[in-house]
Amino acid sequence: MRNLLSFVLGVISRLFYLLLRLILLLDRTICRIYDLPVWSRFAGVLRQAGRRRSVCALSVFGLLFLLPALLLTRPGTLLLADGQPLGVIEDSATLLNAVNAVESSASAVSGTDYYLPLRLQAKPVRTAAPLLTQEELEHNLITASGDLDTLAIISVDGRQTAIAADTDGAQAALDRIKAAYTTAADENVHFLQTVRVDKAVAPAALAETDSALYDTLSQCLDVTATRAVTYTEQIPFDTVTQENGNQDQTYRETVQQGCAGTAQVTAEIETVDGEERTRTILARTVLRQATDEIVEVGTRNVGIGTGEFVVPLNSYTFTSAFKYRWGRLHGGVDLAVDEGTPVYAADNGKVIVAEDSGNGYGSYIILDHQNGFKTLYGHNSQLLVSVGDVVGKGEKIALSGNTGNSTGPHLHFEVQVNDEKVDPTQYVQLS
Repeated sequence: MRNLLSFVLGVISRLFYLLLRLILLLDRTICRIYDLPVWSRFAGVLRQAGRRRSVCALSVFGLLFLLPALLLTRPGTLLLADGQPLGVIEDSATLLNAVNAVESSASAVSGTDYYLPLRLQAKPVRTAAPLLTQEELEHNLITASGDLDTLAIISVDGRQTAIAADTDGAQAALDRIKAAYTTAADENVHFLQTVRVDKAVAPAALAETDSALYDTLSQCLDVTATRAVTYTEQIPFDTVTQENGNQDQTYRETVQQGCAGTAQVTAEIETVDGEERTRTILARTVLRQATDEIVEVGTRNVGIGTGEFVVPLNSYTFTSAFKYRWGRLHGGVDLAVDEGTPVYAADNGKVIVAEDSGNGYGSYIILDHQNGFKTLYGHNSQLLVSVGDVVGKGEKIALSGNTGNSTGPHLHFEVQVNDEKVDPTQYVQLS
């Protein structure tokens, strides 16, 4: 619009100039007519009067047309790009600043030096139209370049990451990424990273397609969503054990069924890329209390072991480990004690062997703990239990001695698992 107005005013000024030339020509013509013989009689009077009229006419036209034209125009610089007018600017400084701004922006975004592909010319003119500002000139240069545009630069944590054709396209891609992890309208959804969208002049070819823009951004952005939810959860019941000494160890009976309770919970859930990271309980109201399950168990010992062993002596000296010696396996441990020292059952069990072997173990006992474990106690001086007896953990079953194949008073102690001898130190804390 401003270029058109400048053109129209220029045409008007040109017409004023031509009109002035016409008046001067008319003045000279009148003067020649006065010089003809037919007018000689009146030449003096007419010439003087005509010249006065001519001068007057010139003065009037000058005042009416030329003076306003001069007063309404100002000096400027007409800028041409490849021969086409871009507009009128104040001076060359405006041009230099605009060109530098455009080229610097395009270079920064593209990562390579960019120079405007334009042949620029400047001509002094007078114009009544407003002069172009630097911003307006930059816009005209971008349009004239043919390969530049104002693009949307998307930065993630301060680093240029993607380029969109415009800010609407950039925002649409960002909103699409958020929408993939938005499950409710009241969710607070934002990016974990700092995201900025800025406008910048750059080669239009750098703008990514919508699908490429989405792919680029979705790979480097994490979406965190926070929402408040209310739900009902179960309150698990506890199991309470009641002992019954009148029932065997094998007895177990549920006398009261447990029932889970319910509670209404309001929580704030934070997810990152759809996966829950934190859950903060804001309020919890019990709707129904849980009912305990009550289980009655028998405690009367029937020789079933607990699976946890105690040391069969109160004090001892560890003298020989579970290992091969003299060419054969020593299948237990030797614990040196004075003869007559009490020997205790390592766990609940039933006596399946209580005899004097005459050699080897001497007087020994084997307890079956009825859970896959058996224990053996050898070289005793006296046996205090008989086959078929049921003993409890820690119950005295013998007195230590030096019977059988023994070089001194001690207890030979074995642990068997499914009838296979194992290292007792795996099950009993011996030192």
